[in-house]
Amino acid sequence: MKNAAEIDKNFHIEKRVLKDDLVYYNADDFDVYGVQHLDGLYRRMPDEYARTVSENVGIIAKECAGGRIRFVTDSPYVAISVRYASVAKVPNYSFTATMGFDLYAGNRYIGAFVPPMDAVEEYESVLDTKLDSEQTYTLNLPICSQIAQIYIGVKEGSVITRAPKYTLEKPIVFYGSSVTQGACASRPGNTYANMISRALDCDYINLGFWGNALGEERIAEYIAKLDMSVFVYDYDYNAPSVEHLRATHEKMFQIIRKAQPNLPIVILSAPRCYPTPIAEERFQVIKATYDHAIANGDKNIALLSGAEIMSPIRGVALADNIHPADIGFLAMSQSICGAIQQMINIK
Repeated sequence: MKNAAEIDKNFHIEKRVLKDDLVYYNADDFDVYGVQHLDGLYRRMPDEYARTVSENVGIIAKECAGGRIRFVTDSPYVAISVRYASVAKVPNYSFTATMGFDLYAGNRYIGAFVPPMDAVEEYESVLDTKLDSEQTYTLNLPICSQIAQIYIGVKEGSVITRAPKYTLEKPIVFYGSSVTQGACASRPGNTYANMISRALDCDYINLGFWGNALGEERIAEYIAKLDMSVFVYDYDYNAPSVEHLRATHEKMFQIIRKAQPNLPIVILSAPRCYPTPIAEERFQVIKATYDHAIANGDKNIALLSGAEIMSPIRGVALADNIHPADIGFLAMSQSICGAIQQMINIK
């Protein structure tokens, strides 16, 4: 049986870039956001701390959700050469999101670097930008795979320099479940956190841990020490029970609030399209955290209902009855952006 690439050449993906004038640069020579290149891997948290939260968080923290590389070039094409430490192929996730990269010039989507189906260690890919002037590019890293090394390729003789800083340099920190990590986005740039980053021109850190965001005290203590502009958390889906959520949700808030009394904090519930009585009970636990903060005079907290966000688009919002599709992530990003803009001075 023929595969898709044999039937339609538009599905064919070259493993090697055929550009005679291609020059590669180490991505670490530019501005890397959302991840740190430590001990041969791009990581969202230092390994020695992540492993103390839980064994699984120690593993998932090595995945590159929210990682971005920014640079300026006038090259007519941009290439990447990637070496994986581990590739992720999840049945209900987009292959382009779990292993692929995508590229933006400012807020303009240029295209996705889609690895071949049999990619396990490394691959190269190129995108023609169709732009002939200097642009600020953002390369978004895969949401799940572990990356050992990245090289950026441009036309020989092109300008290639560091990018301007974000308007909001101090990062927004997102903590939560696979929804936060970006599960079921069609590509990395379509996670709600990346949409917010583009909309607000802000840096951010993605601490979404699929299936393993449990509001542990250790992760709360880690987040409390981060220098951030806003904290957003939504681990409702991963809390195994109402009782667990009740035991951890306000406790996590209090740990972070005690460390950073004036930090804007946005809390939200899972993006359910057809909430059950149990889902409503869970929302009331989350709302109690908000209500207690307001009663204590907290003016830097916002509450968003995931069910209300999804309600206008509930027929198309989810990809698999749990995780948002791109349109669901767009709705989440717009609601969260609105809350953030009301809390801090950014347009």
